[in-house]
Amino acid sequence: MRRWRLPLLLLLAGLVALDVRGAMGIAANLTYAACIGNAADPARRLEACTHIVEDEAARPDERAIAYFKRAYAWAAKGDYDRAITDSDEAIDINPKYAVAYYNRGIFWSDKGDDSRAIADFGQAISFGFDGADVYQNRGAAWASEGNFERAIADFNQAIDIDPKQASAYYARGTAWGQSGNYDRAIADYTQAIGVGPTGGDAYAYYSRGVAWSFKGDDDRAIADYAKAVDLDPKLADAYYALGLAWAHKGDQDQAIVDYDKAIALNWKSADFYSARSNSWQAKGNHERAEADRKKAVSLGAK
Repeated sequence: MRRWRLPLLLLLAGLVALDVRGAMGIAANLTYAACIGNAADPARRLEACTHIVEDEAARPDERAIAYFKRAYAWAAKGDYDRAITDSDEAIDINPKYAVAYYNRGIFWSDKGDDSRAIADFGQAISFGFDGADVYQNRGAAWASEGNFERAIADFNQAIDIDPKQASAYYARGTAWGQSGNYDRAIADYTQAIGVGPTGGDAYAYYSRGVAWSFKGDDDRAIADYAKAVDLDPKLADAYYALGLAWAHKGDQDQAIVDYDKAIALNWKSADFYSARSNSWQAKGNHERAEADRKKAVSLGAK
C-alpha cells in the first residue's frame, strides 16, 4: 500500500532578527552595533554579544537583546542547544519577549521537540507576535505530531493573515493529504502553484501528483510529476513517483527508466530498489529482480 510520501521540506518560516538599534539608541557603540545590528558574521556577533551579556554595567534590556541576538548567531552556526539557552536567558530577563519565544520555537522544532515548539509559538502569539509565519510554524509542529485538525486551523489563520503566502497553502495541502482528504490537498497545492512567485515550484507539483495518485488518476499524477522533475531534475522522489505511476499503468519499461533516475540521485533508498525489483519481476527478469530485492534488504527493507 502506498504511503503519503513527501520529500524532506522545511515548512517552517525563518527566524526573526529584529534590528533594535534605534530603540536602544546605542548604534554608535561599535560593540553594541556588532551584536545588535544584522551582522553577516556570526563569530563577530557572538564575540560582541558575549561582551554585553558579561558586562555587569549593562542595563537588563540591553542584556536581554544581546542574549536574543547571540541565540540567533548560535543558530546560524547550527548550535541549537546554545541558541535555546540564550533564548532562555533573554526570556528570564523579559518574560514578555514575544520574538524570543518565536525564535526559541524554531530552535525546538529544529531539534524535533514539537511540543515545546508549539508552547513557544503560543506564547509568542499571546504577547502580540501573531503574524502569518508564527501560525504556519505552529501548524507545521502540530502536523509533525499528527494533529492535523489543529495544524489545518493554524494554516487557515496564516492564510487569512497573508492570502498570498504560497508556503501556507502547500503546508495545509500536505496536512489535508496526510489526513486523507485528497481533494482538498489538490485544491491547496493548486492554490500554492497559482500564488507562488514563479507560478509554483517542484514540490507543489510533486505533492499534487501524490494526491492524484492516491485518487487513482495516474495520468494527472504523471503530468504533475513530469512538471516537478522539469523544474527540479534532482528531485529523486518525483522520479520514483513517476515509476510507480507508470508501473500501475502497466508500463514497466518506463517505470524502470524512472526508477533508474531516482536511484542515480539517491542510491540509499530501499524503496527505490524494491519498486524496481517489482518491475523487473513483472517483466519476467527474475535475476535483476532478485538483485534489486537484495539491495533493498541491505538498505533496510523488510
